[in-house]
Amino acid sequence: MFKKPYTISLNYVNDKVKVTEGNESIWLYVHRDASKLVTDLSNVQKQLKSLTENSSAEDQEKVALAFAEAMFGEEGAKTLYGFYPDNPAMCTINICGRYFSDRLSKLITAAQKRAK
Repeated sequence: MFKKPYTISLNYVNDKVKVTEGNESIWLYVHRDASKLVTDLSNVQKQLKSLTENSSAEDQEKVALAFAEAMFGEEGAKTLYGFYPDNPAMCTINICGRYFSDRLSKLITAAQKRAK
């Protein structure tokens, strides 16, 4: 008698990531609109390309936090940055890059396909 219910979603990308070093670990969460995520990551990519080995620590920190914030939000970015006291900017960029390549890019693609 009833038709299948109409379902609607913004097709957010949702994920949780555990970052572990030795006996310590943190959890980071992704809950973002796929198109906004792509836009933010594209903007960060331009910033990443501007970094050189001569970039100031302040510039490295700014870009690292922007990269992490695009994925994990402001709180998650600060958590990840603080997790690595030795060279936090490069460690944050490395973790974010690996997570994007290994997993997040596939989740974004899947969310975009669902949205069509």
